[in-house]
Amino acid sequence: MKKQPPSSPAESKEPSQQPKITFIPPVEKKHSGLGITSFILSVISLIGYIIMASLGSVMLQAYVTPEGVHQPTQEAIEAMTSLAAVFFIIAGINLIGFILGMVGAFSKKQKKSYSIIGAIINGVVLITILIIFLVVLNG
Repeated sequence: MKKQPPSSPAESKEPSQQPKITFIPPVEKKHSGLGITSFILSVISLIGYIIMASLGSVMLQAYVTPEGVHQPTQEAIEAMTSLAAVFFIIAGINLIGFILGMVGAFSKKQKKSYSIIGAIINGVVLITILIIFLVVLNG
């Protein structure tokens, strides 16, 4: 009888006993609904601030002349008050967009790109509007 050289343990296993390696494809993550909403709200608030700035400057243009500032009529004061109310509504939309972006950015099951972009845009706009608001109030 011939002696066979000792074989390695991997060679001695039968094909049915070797571990099977299966490929598991990566899970496709969807974009966060909160992130998409945050991004859309940031765009809406930016457009709202631009429209409000142009409407406000047009309203005030008639009352500010080189001779000085004239007293606006009651209707103009009511229109400016309505514009101020719309400003606070848009600021609220902006704040909601920022909160939704932050919540979406910490989601582990979904993509975070829209959440981060929405949170950054909303945050930068909120801080900018707050700084402008404080500078105008402090004169």
